[in-house]
Amino acid sequence: ESKVRTLSESIERYQKEVLPNLKDQSNRRYHLAWWAEEIGIKVLDDIRSSTISECRSKLKITPSNFGKHIGKAKSDATINRYLATLSALFSIAVREWGWLESNPCENVRRAKEPRGRVRFLSDKERIDLLGACENSELPELKIIVLVAITTGARRGEIMNLRWRHMDLKSNRITLVDTKNGDTRAVPLVNPALKEIQYWAKVRNINEDGFVFPGRTDGTKDKPIDFDKAWREAIDFSGVTDFRFHDLRHTAASYLAMNGAGIREIGDILGHKSLSMVQRYSHLCDDHKKATVERMAVAVFGEVI
Repeated sequence: ESKVRTLSESIERYQKEVLPNLKDQSNRRYHLAWWAEEIGIKVLDDIRSSTISECRSKLKITPSNFGKHIGKAKSDATINRYLATLSALFSIAVREWGWLESNPCENVRRAKEPRGRVRFLSDKERIDLLGACENSELPELKIIVLVAITTGARRGEIMNLRWRHMDLKSNRITLVDTKNGDTRAVPLVNPALKEIQYWAKVRNINEDGFVFPGRTDGTKDKPIDFDKAWREAIDFSGVTDFRFHDLRHTAASYLAMNGAGIREIGDILGHKSLSMVQRYSHLCDDHKKATVERMAVAVFGEVI
């Protein structure tokens, strides 16, 4: 099979049988289209680790001739995503289709990625942003932001919340449409809890309905689009260099600064790997230092 099946043929089958069941389909299709353009005509047996390594170099140094890639060199993290997409395809070709004996991506070196961005709200920024949200024409914007800050949930997880996922008796939310595919429950605490309780009173609750649905007849069966309201609130608040995803970093940072350990933060945020949470370790270290200093004062009467 490896001598007659081309990479383009493999990509076509993968997109039809496997991709519809995966998260982040649009980016994966984008990656696969690039690989098809570069080496799609090759039969699988001719694709070696060296072949893939040469393509990787093109991503970083030489602009591709495919679509939106023109003139854009990719970061190490992005290149790793391209390799991961191709590797996933080859793994299926080995394990399930029997088209290959081994995955040629396994011997291709991945680039070392920098520690992820950590941008979180200061106390003043949080007050200013929430004030701007409260004055927004979209009343649910403040609730959405509070849920993000207090639970660390991703934008998509919040937008896909339905009322059946809200347990206002036990004060918790069940997140089912998560990035890694797992279901997880997170506590719902004040002030987000108070706002959700009020929201439940003023909304016509349907168990299968979205907590934050669209406003028009054409969008009421979809999550609300709050992009415009969010941008206006950011501009009005004066908070700079801040994205909605940074609310997730804000939640993690607040947890770290208030005594939560790396494992606890990872559990709340839904990270499978603790390496993703290491970016907050310095904040945990600051809390540990303060704890040790309090001990020293209590035992010795001064900081040693």
